[in-house]
Amino acid sequence: MPMSKYKRILLAVAKGGMSQSEVAASLHVSKRDVSAAAKVVREHSLTFDQVSAMDAAAVDATFFPREGRGPDPAYLRPDMAALVERKKRNRRLPVKLLWAEHCERAADEGKLSYSYQAFCEMFADEAERLGATRHFEHEPGAKCYIDWAGDVARLTDRLTGATAKVYVLVVVLPFSSRFWAEGFCDMRQASWQDGQAHAFDYFGGVPRMLVPDNCATAADRSAVYVTLVNGEYERFADHYGAAVVPTRVRKPRDKPTSETTVDLVEQWIIAPSNEMTFYTLEEFNEFCAERVDWLNGRPFSAKDGTRDSVYEAEEAPHMQPLPPEPYERCEWHSAKVAPDYHVTVDYMRYSVPFALIGRQVDVRLTASRVTVLDGGEVVAEHRRRHGRKGQYSTIEDHMPDRHRLQDSPWSPDRFSSWASRIGPETGAAIGRVLASRAIVEQAFVACRNILGLSKSYSPELLERACAQANAAGALPSYTGVKNRILSIRASDAEARSLGSAARAGTGADGALVDRAKSAGRTRGADAYRRGGERRC
Repeated sequence: MPMSKYKRILLAVAKGGMSQSEVAASLHVSKRDVSAAAKVVREHSLTFDQVSAMDAAAVDATFFPREGRGPDPAYLRPDMAALVERKKRNRRLPVKLLWAEHCERAADEGKLSYSYQAFCEMFADEAERLGATRHFEHEPGAKCYIDWAGDVARLTDRLTGATAKVYVLVVVLPFSSRFWAEGFCDMRQASWQDGQAHAFDYFGGVPRMLVPDNCATAADRSAVYVTLVNGEYERFADHYGAAVVPTRVRKPRDKPTSETTVDLVEQWIIAPSNEMTFYTLEEFNEFCAERVDWLNGRPFSAKDGTRDSVYEAEEAPHMQPLPPEPYERCEWHSAKVAPDYHVTVDYMRYSVPFALIGRQVDVRLTASRVTVLDGGEVVAEHRRRHGRKGQYSTIEDHMPDRHRLQDSPWSPDRFSSWASRIGPETGAAIGRVLASRAIVEQAFVACRNILGLSKSYSPELLERACAQANAAGALPSYTGVKNRILSIRASDAEARSLGSAARAGTGADGALVDRAKSAGRTRGADAYRRGGERRC
């Protein structure tokens, strides 16, 4: 039951330590009511404990009976409920304006108006009555609330001492109040979903409904008039067989259990952690998990049992079972099938049936699999490649028949044969590159790039550059061999220019040739004068 106004006044007066004016100001009541309460305390010698033990209705009936205190008919009684609703619709509307309107109406009707102070007290009482809250009755296993804590923890860099924020995600079951908390370095979709997946593992089951805030990782912000669920988050919920029902915008009273648990996490986990030093996220989450276990096992202060005991006894049987496999986040891409019947996604190449060459297909990426879809139908599936860029994943069934009969385009024999056709020095250089890697496949890209220089320049230049690299004892690389080719080509061009200049003054037999006779001459101005001597 909400505490009545007069009981609050009696408690404040009986406790002492404040003047009557201070009590009136702190409780937003009139000095007249405080004076009446002080008189009751003196006459009945009431103590704070006696007033606390009394029921609010008994306090009003015993010490402040309403008989004889009804509204005076000489005063115009305002419709406070309508005024409170009017104030809710227009929050900037001052109460003094409502009181002025009340005074005008009372004068028009020939009645007395209440003082501004009395009017404000009546308005406050009605607003409190209309804003009363009710207790939510939660069904076991029905829902869980998800929210980010407002306070943040900190990680410290070992070298620089700089700090980074740690955002704590809180997932709570309102029936048992059992919760899970975990820290992340960001508030992105991956962290949002991983935290909830870990919470379900901790609970050992999944509730039927997920109730998050209207954050971007849960709701679609593009919808203006309705609340739509984020597509990726909806797939996550479908995997666990739960429905997503975001809370109303700017209505935190929809989830009081969540707000209370967030306060608990901020007070008992985040605040103590800020007096400690954590260098890694794993260290913080280890501390966080220990505190979560302790808080869930701590007895309730106002009822029997603990969060763990209530969950195990009453809520766990109503939770949905966990799916057989954990949820894998997926990314969607669009790619065009290349002439080599591969699609390039995340710098890796995956084969599809060769009949799809030139088609635009959809690619779904998870942490372990790559699925290619054409028109909504799965046409290829590969194990996802990681590490060095440019790796190929080719399924033989996707290749044309003539390609299956050929040697693999990625084999040591093919690169060695290609290099030998260019020259022995190139063959030796490629052999050294293949032998330089513990896993020979890791040398394929370097070999392809080096041998490709024979197309960009010429096989002869590549052979001479490899000869220089072999003589120097350096391991050939694409950049090193290319620089040697450019240097050789520049030297050849300089030598040709010097040779041409040396041969310019000699004939075929090596003798000097006088080229003045055949050289062109420009006639002077006299040759163009009229009547002048004409010269040839």
